[in-house]
Amino acid sequence: MKINEWTIDISENLKTYWDKDNKRLAVLTKDDDEIHLTLEFDEENNVVIHPRWNVNFILNGEKSIKITTNS
Repeated sequence: MKINEWTIDISENLKTYWDKDNKRLAVLTKDDDEIHLTLEFDEENNVVIHPRWNVNFILNGEKSIKITTNS
């Protein structure tokens, strides 16, 4: 997925919800029972990540992130 010039590759076992007005992305389990993280963009288009649990971040270069879980 591409958001605000960032490429975000999300594992297939996760589900995302994008709040365009507040520039926030929520990443949940497929069944919507657990929030893994929230991700938002600040005024300068920097990514701010708020992890919860069981999540890995892989920086794939400039403005590219891969998000996976330990499961």
